[in-house]
Amino acid sequence: MRRRNLLFALLAALGLALYLWPAIRAPVVLWSDSALDLEWARQGIGIFQEAPQEGHPAKPAYLLFLRGAAALPIYGGGPRAVVVVQSLLLWLSIAAAAFLFGRRRGAAAGVALYIVLILFLRTRDSASAVMTEALSAALFLPIAACVLWPPRRWPGLLFAGLGVAALFWVRPNLGAIALVLACVTLAVERRWSGLLLVLAALVAVSLPVGLATRPREKGDALGGLSHPILEATADYYWRPAVEPWPRADSPAGQMHAELSRAEANWKTTLGQRGPDARRQLLWRALHGLLGTEFYDARWSPAYQRATMLSRISAPFLILAAAAFLLCVPFRGPEAGARFAGPLLLLALFVQDLLLGPNPRYVLPVLPALLFLGAAALAHWKDQPPARRLAAPLLFAGSIVFLAVEPAALDWQWGQIESSGVRLVQPIPKGALPSRGPATLHVRIASPLIPPAAHFEIFGPGSRRLYSSLEDPARQRPYVTIPLPDWLLESNRAGPADLSFVSLGGYGPHSYLLFPVIPPPWSTPARREGSPALSPATGISAGSLDWWAHQGAQ
Repeated sequence: MRRRNLLFALLAALGLALYLWPAIRAPVVLWSDSALDLEWARQGIGIFQEAPQEGHPAKPAYLLFLRGAAALPIYGGGPRAVVVVQSLLLWLSIAAAAFLFGRRRGAAAGVALYIVLILFLRTRDSASAVMTEALSAALFLPIAACVLWPPRRWPGLLFAGLGVAALFWVRPNLGAIALVLACVTLAVERRWSGLLLVLAALVAVSLPVGLATRPREKGDALGGLSHPILEATADYYWRPAVEPWPRADSPAGQMHAELSRAEANWKTTLGQRGPDARRQLLWRALHGLLGTEFYDARWSPAYQRATMLSRISAPFLILAAAAFLLCVPFRGPEAGARFAGPLLLLALFVQDLLLGPNPRYVLPVLPALLFLGAAALAHWKDQPPARRLAAPLLFAGSIVFLAVEPAALDWQWGQIESSGVRLVQPIPKGALPSRGPATLHVRIASPLIPPAAHFEIFGPGSRRLYSSLEDPARQRPYVTIPLPDWLLESNRAGPADLSFVSLGGYGPHSYLLFPVIPPPWSTPARREGSPALSPATGISAGSLDWWAHQGAQ
């Protein structure tokens, strides 16, 4: 017993050190939203007074957290103190969830879950930014435990309701998902008084917060939600693809203009046919769950290698958890949560399509998804043979599908930051259509429209295939290249290299971005003269996102 307790203490200390080390040493990530939130929190805007109608929507609970954390005398206060507190809360949430899991499933299972969640470094990386992801993840994980094991007494149910309310005012979309999961589980168990208590706690918190922060004048009824709804309709979630952005004279008018454009864009997208349209719809549905958000880990080569390995393994863990949640129902005392896994996955797919397939939006849910998947795994051996076979078959089928269509796995972002850079993308033998007409697409673009950063694409023998200087559709997230017969013939005989050469004007705000398909899902590209594919963003290896098909477009 003493040795086991020492092991637990050592693992806890190592996990805490792993989370606090980057919190103290890594650069604090401040986006434009971060700076605005810190200023609002300092002034009390969105907490004790009306939330502004301009900018991104105010999140009162997160602003209150920022106000308190930034005032702490930790490393001088301010953003660094926020990052340290976020990291500590995230570690505490993981440790508590693993402890509860160990009490239900045994010490070994609790330790295994703790190690998996601690080493899922995408969650830890989110704590380096002054954004809502880390705090949302720290709140969502214990709520998932309450969904799996609903409290039997009113203090526990009250705590769960308050947690849902806090999450709602940190990230409303995730709070809504947590509320649905909690209410469905309690309804399945016919615990109506417990369900009412959770709802009462939510209302008791939300009513005064809503009254204190509501705008005095009638404005945007959706609280800024129309902006991400429109952004979600952009091809491959590429903001320049929907420019010019609609403008109106009032918040209400702006909301209606954005929703109207979003509806028109969806009609256009759903009316398209062919391989490009199907590919993009799959990407929109899956990228939020399986893609990877940007994090620059160049501050430490050792940590960079660790987070790289963690990010490569992440899709396998997510797919395994999803397979068990879809195929293995909870039983016994946990039977009330049998709909929680499928409902959570469905909610994430709907969120991807409605609000945009941004991995940052899904990231706070992933620790809870792994937690619930590990809980379902414990019921796997008790299932009939057909169900025991279904989960590994679904997992294997998902791997095969993504090996054929790996675009949903892409990382954000690779960058070409200067003129004269040459990227070489090998095309495996037979990967292009055997005969023409045929078309190649590659996702690479400039976020600045009109762009000053340009590039050309060359095939074998330095024969030019494309020049952005001659492309009138640079706002699109990908380039389209008619494939000549000589290149198709060359690829039938063997592999072919495509070279991307940058030219034009580059600077702090002028560059090219490209998503990266991580290893081992595609043939890796290389950057001549550099060991890293994208040294400017800390991505060492991967492939460009390209695809080819027959047809002229």
